[in-house]
Amino acid sequence: MEFSEHIKTANVEDVVLRQPLHPPSRGTLCITGHHLLFSNREEGSSRQVLLLLRNIDAIEKRMSGSSGTITIKCKDLRVLQLDIPGMEQCLNIAHSIETLSSLDSVSEMYPFFFRPSDHSLQDQWGLLSPEKHYSQMKELHDRWRLSTVNRDYLVCPSYPPAVIVPKNMDDDTLKKVAKFRQGGRFPVLCYYHKKNSMVIVRSSQPLTGANRKRCREDEQLLQAVIEGSDKGYIIDTRSSQQALQARMTSGGFESKACYSSWKRLHRQMERGKVLQESLIKLVDACGDETHNMDRWLSKLENSKWLSHVQTALSTAGLLAECVERDGHSVLVHGSEGMDSTLLISTLAQLIMDPSCRTLEGFLALLEREWVQAGHPFQQRCAHSAYSHARLQQESPVFLLLLDCVWQLWRQFPLALGFSESLLLRLATEAYASDYGTFLCNSHQERCAQGVPEKTHCLFWALLRPHERDYYSNPLYEPTELAIWPSVHPQSLQLWKGLLLYAQPAVRVFVPSAAVRGMLCRGCLSKARSLPGRTCSPRQMSRWNSQETCSPPPPQENPRVLITGGLGQLGVGLAQILRKQYGTENVILSDIKKPPPHVFSSGPFVYADVLDYKLLRELIVNNRITWLVHYSALLSAVGEANVALARKINITGLHNVLDLALENCLRLFVPSTIGAFGPSSPRDPAPDLCVQRPRTIYGVSKVHGELMGEYLHHKYGLDFRCLRYPGVISVNTPPGGGTTDYAVQIFHDALSTGHHECYLRPDTRLPMMHISDCHRATVEFMQAPECQLSLRTYNIAAMSFTPEEVAQEIRKHLPHLKVTYNPDSVRQTIADSWPVRFDDFNARRDWGWAPAFGLEELVSDMLRSIRDKRTNEGLAVS
Repeated sequence: MEFSEHIKTANVEDVVLRQPLHPPSRGTLCITGHHLLFSNREEGSSRQVLLLLRNIDAIEKRMSGSSGTITIKCKDLRVLQLDIPGMEQCLNIAHSIETLSSLDSVSEMYPFFFRPSDHSLQDQWGLLSPEKHYSQMKELHDRWRLSTVNRDYLVCPSYPPAVIVPKNMDDDTLKKVAKFRQGGRFPVLCYYHKKNSMVIVRSSQPLTGANRKRCREDEQLLQAVIEGSDKGYIIDTRSSQQALQARMTSGGFESKACYSSWKRLHRQMERGKVLQESLIKLVDACGDETHNMDRWLSKLENSKWLSHVQTALSTAGLLAECVERDGHSVLVHGSEGMDSTLLISTLAQLIMDPSCRTLEGFLALLEREWVQAGHPFQQRCAHSAYSHARLQQESPVFLLLLDCVWQLWRQFPLALGFSESLLLRLATEAYASDYGTFLCNSHQERCAQGVPEKTHCLFWALLRPHERDYYSNPLYEPTELAIWPSVHPQSLQLWKGLLLYAQPAVRVFVPSAAVRGMLCRGCLSKARSLPGRTCSPRQMSRWNSQETCSPPPPQENPRVLITGGLGQLGVGLAQILRKQYGTENVILSDIKKPPPHVFSSGPFVYADVLDYKLLRELIVNNRITWLVHYSALLSAVGEANVALARKINITGLHNVLDLALENCLRLFVPSTIGAFGPSSPRDPAPDLCVQRPRTIYGVSKVHGELMGEYLHHKYGLDFRCLRYPGVISVNTPPGGGTTDYAVQIFHDALSTGHHECYLRPDTRLPMMHISDCHRATVEFMQAPECQLSLRTYNIAAMSFTPEEVAQEIRKHLPHLKVTYNPDSVRQTIADSWPVRFDDFNARRDWGWAPAFGLEELVSDMLRSIRDKRTNEGLAVS
């Protein structure tokens, strides 16, 4: 039948086109065998809309008098309205659209008629055949081979003709295994991890049935997969209950008795009708025009779409962890092995393999894992979210994959070589395309229909120079590291580019439904009033006012990262926080090697604060919620190396500020007495006053205070800062600060009995015991934000001179001798600093009060250092 037989009215004049976010247009509507074309005839306008009929998911007709309106709902989620004069013309157009958009014959679809001028049918159709892929993987050739057992598609109708299998498994064995697996999808290799030679293989479920049938060839094949290893993992994308039920209908799972070297892990992933209904509910929520936030959040939560995203990413992360971190091979399957199996194997490869993150690598990955591996695109993408047809085999698994990849792209904006535009293009092409790449349900069907010979390949088109530039990520920086996604509900966002760009209700606040309970009504009302700014839920809660601040609901313990953790303060603070929140929730980091006792006491990672990408990966991968930034070059050391101090103290600060803002962290950056200068009030120095320091250390601290305050008021960053006085600690040696004499004098008193002080005996400075310092930091971090009137506070405990502390020590060690040899640099610095801090605001706002005075400080320091020296076998004077 010719297309013209379905077209009763080909052209209509004076049609009005209405689209969200566009003014109405009047023009001519034309219908062809594959397209709907609207041309604006109004003077001065050249607007045209060309719509592939295959992209139409549903149409709705409404008659009014002698005219009619057709609402067209597309598979790419666009919605168009056509006001057509003449009832008969309206009905004819509607009938033609309904008929031509639902033609089932593959050979009648537009890719068979698409002939762009810059393409040739002689061009290579696919990017990488299994044969070529195997030839490029030289590492495989010792243990794996390329089998053509499926060259006639009789072994497995959904597999390509060539697959990669263990080398010692002959084709006859493979045929027996295929009979034991649903649909003939026997285990085949899909990924080889070059770092440790582990692999991912995928298949369908074994047909054990109620009688618990065995297939020794299948057992041998899986044993060959893990040859040389003590065990492997099986990730079953069904729950254990679902797997048991499948055994009642001839399906099943690998029993421990027959597959003793394999450990089975069940991770339930929804597919089929459940996933399709989830998409329908999601699109309905995004199209809700009531502007009622509670209603919209409820509908979003009920759709469960973000839960499916979270499950897919967490399961893929588990798969990648088994291979990358645990060092074992993995078999992945569900029931048929054509949906969730492909989803998580693809995501796991993106997480682990940097070659899959380039534009070419990602397209090759999709071709290998979806097109060649037999995902039934024609069945799964027959309808999208608007269709009124009864659900058959539709399921937006590929769309779920693209959403998960978008989450990775958003969390790691430098690690992926392609842009969001590519993902949006692929989402559209899977449902309706000019190209033949996503036609049919398998390689066998494509070959039978002549798709490779008669249509063009989408992936090659996307790699042409003018397309490549558009779909490439200009920020891309290759990294060999794995990119571990955060699956915390607060880390997942609604893909606005796909779901909201064409909706009439444009929203600026799109939180995860899973975090709905974190927002009070005051925050929600503020969210509605923010002009055109999209904010995450945690950042939105930072805009609480005094009126909307209420006790927060119980939440999980914070996840804390401490930079510069091997300095004077980090180790002690980590010990306190680990006692409160759990050892695994507090991570120390530094660029130095930690002492054995620190390394064994809890998580430690290498982190350079100048390495933005590494910091970002640590924050995202470890789901950090609090960041304590101790990395800095201290005053005297900084003056000796200004360039390095500027990099560490300022560039490093900007890195953590940006990351805290991006990931909505609670950020603590200590300031210091060094933030004051000669013109500052000295006795006492208030929270707010002239500062004007004259050291790079002090300048960087003032810069940090002001930047944090600015970002708090501008964007709601939860920035917190305490100005520490000189901190006295026994746990770490002095690090080059001007107040470090007050630590060294205790060590010298117990070792040699003599201390040479680099300050004058009458140099008075504010000081604090480290226990008070840590307690102030923890109490400040825990204080509800609505109690804080400032972002930077002074905290005080005592003030003394070198001579006063020496006199107090002599009450315990009368033989102590102190000589004074003032260092010009450090004495000048000390003379510019305050004598005493005014900490009234800290005491008033969040209840600060010190526990140590000079007498208590001296007693504790001498006792602690004496015990330490005795334990280390050192003499005590």
